[in-house]
Amino acid sequence: MSGVVVERGPDGTSLGFVRGGISVSVLLTPKQVDELVTKLVGRSESEARRPVGTVDAGLPRVRRRAERMDRGAAAVLPLIDGGVLRVGEVLTMRSAGSEHSAAIREDGSFDLDGHIERSPTEAATYAAQAPRSGWRIWVNDAGESLEDLRWRLRGAEFRDADGNENKTVQLWVEFCIRKRLKPGMDRPGTIAAFFSESGLEDIDEARAALAQWFACCIDQKWSRAA
Repeated sequence: MSGVVVERGPDGTSLGFVRGGISVSVLLTPKQVDELVTKLVGRSESEARRPVGTVDAGLPRVRRRAERMDRGAAAVLPLIDGGVLRVGEVLTMRSAGSEHSAAIREDGSFDLDGHIERSPTEAATYAAQAPRSGWRIWVNDAGESLEDLRWRLRGAEFRDADGNENKTVQLWVEFCIRKRLKPGMDRPGTIAAFFSESGLEDIDEARAALAQWFACCIDQKWSRAA
């Protein structure tokens, strides 16, 4: 075998060579390319291409989606500034029977035993080596997800039509977090259960407060957001 040539084309990576006077071209799978490069240089092509500190190159689409959704470490900073998440707090996640942990850094990034990722989803994807929603899978010691903490912060910052802090909305958010429900969804059955459990005296005022809350959630697209 002589004259080995590796070429990239629209159909993938091909290996060409001449054997016995006959030109041969073989289309390689990404796995075969990695195995070939590993034998030649000691590490796979995907490892050779990716910068240190990034997730597996086999998940570029997931990473790009994570970056768009999370806006990097800036996505977590409001939780820290709002007091629902602490710098140095250790969050955990389970995936495929394994538990992973990450410490929250001052800039809102995630420290996974020395490996730094910028956002919840990037950190979860790196830990699991598979697509994961970091806002749902990372939890604190109380078992509350980052999504729960984000809802709690929104509830605390919500103001009614008069600009006042609304305790009914905060109670509603806590109720939904406890029941593993999404606080931005207007569901009659859940609302009835909330009023039955909360014991609020002024039901009309509470209903008006929740109506404003749901309108705000729709306006901010929170009702469908992660």
